[in-house]
Amino acid sequence: MNKTTKAKYDLATRMLKVDISIDEVALMSGLTVEEIEKLKAGIEPEEIIDEAAFAEKALKSKDK
Repeated sequence: MNKTTKAKYDLATRMLKVDISIDEVALMSGLTVEEIEKLKAGIEPEEIIDEAAFAEKALKSKDK
């Protein structure tokens, strides 16, 4: 796997962990839906970050 392909997979994995939809990940990463579904299957449920909770936490830390 070359660096560009690895970067696409890394990007897709990070996007899936913040619960971005498979279709959006495919559009932005250039990977196929099938490739992304395989990546998502390998992500543990506790690794997925709730976007709203993450944003709220970020805003609270910014206010300090």
